[in-house]
Amino acid sequence: MTNKNKAHRLTVANVLNTLKPQAVLDICCGDGWLPEALTQTTVVDGIDFFEKAPLGYTYFETADFNKGIPDTFGRYDAVICCESMGYLQNPGLFLQSVREHLKPGATFVLSLPNPNYAGARLNHLIQGFPRSYSGFAQNTTAQAHMPWLALGLFQLWLLLGLNGFTNIQVHDVDEKKPRRQSERLIGWLVKGYARKKMKSAPSAAVAELWRQAQTDQVVYGRQLVVSATLS
Repeated sequence: MTNKNKAHRLTVANVLNTLKPQAVLDICCGDGWLPEALTQTTVVDGIDFFEKAPLGYTYFETADFNKGIPDTFGRYDAVICCESMGYLQNPGLFLQSVREHLKPGATFVLSLPNPNYAGARLNHLIQGFPRSYSGFAQNTTAQAHMPWLALGLFQLWLLLGLNGFTNIQVHDVDEKKPRRQSERLIGWLVKGYARKKMKSAPSAAVAELWRQAQTDQVVYGRQLVVSATLS
């Protein structure tokens, strides 16, 4: 499995292996790691803009998913998008397209760099943008890993909810949390604030959002793996 040093992939695979989907669409499939990470027989289709068709995929297209998922793809039990949604120019349009290619009650799983972990918050004050989105080199030609949007838990919660998704869950990633002891003070402040917001939340859904905002994965983790169900 080509997942060494990519713990978020293992978390995504664990989510899928629990769901046991019959058909999965892998958006931005890259080196094609997913088929061999699944423990059950699954039809896996793929899309990528920069990479060629990987082995193990039933169907593959080269496509710019800034324009949405091509109509040639059908409906799936699960759609995943790893490390890519933050590079899209229109994430709302993208989620509308994902919704159209999911079966009712199906699951969307995405992973992203966490732009708001404790250490990044301090870094953000200095440089003006999150550490995980610091590759500003040019702005005339599309390239892999160009930074667009700093999508953290709260932005994802809004985007997913506005586009028909429920049961939004953050999943634990096997990484050191915190990575540096200096992050603990910032994390303590963040968790304290989130606890107060949870207690005064106007609804159960908002309280759950603030509960997840207190988890070590959100406060200290470098990665976010989030799943949501199409309502």
